[in-house]
Amino acid sequence: MTKTLIVSYTPRINSNTQKLVQDFMTKSQGKTEVSYLNLVTHTPDLLLKDNLNIMLKRNFTDIALSEEEKRLLAKNDEMLSQLKASDFIVLAYPMNNFTVPAPVKAWIDAVLQPNQTFKLTEKGYDGLCHGKKAAVLMTTGGDYDLEIAKPMNHATGLITTVFGIIGIPSQHISAYGLNVYPNRINEILEVTKEKITDLVKLWYN
Repeated sequence: MTKTLIVSYTPRINSNTQKLVQDFMTKSQGKTEVSYLNLVTHTPDLLLKDNLNIMLKRNFTDIALSEEEKRLLAKNDEMLSQLKASDFIVLAYPMNNFTVPAPVKAWIDAVLQPNQTFKLTEKGYDGLCHGKKAAVLMTTGGDYDLEIAKPMNHATGLITTVFGIIGIPSQHISAYGLNVYPNRINEILEVTKEKITDLVKLWYN
């Protein structure tokens, strides 16, 4: 059976993003082995002085790490291992201030590691995670389908680039305008759930 990793950041009570995650989980039940990473309760470590330099030491040299150094990388390395072990990745979050929430960016920094998920070559980036697929479930208050708002959506481009660099094609399923159109929230979510249905059929059937 295939393995699917769900990476979710949905801290808001009655979260619309979580409703989409739950819809995906319900529709994929029994079709794949699911692992769930909750970035609200299991937030990645930020790359600061100590762990950043240890990560670079590990990824660019043959110098063995001490047990303490391994401990400092353990949480983020666990997330890296989850990604590597998965066939499918679902990343779910609400847009925050035109981009991804800080814990999602921290997860990106945990899994986007040179010589672990990508290599730098003379021709650019060479992804090391081929054979996987990713989907992004994103909700927004604003309507980023509007031409005037499209340039303000820095989340979709970032995530597409990140997955692309490590060799994973991604598709985006977004529920736009949940604050702009409060009377249409249920309608917008239902249309988005139909796209999730199509995704599950594409991936697992």
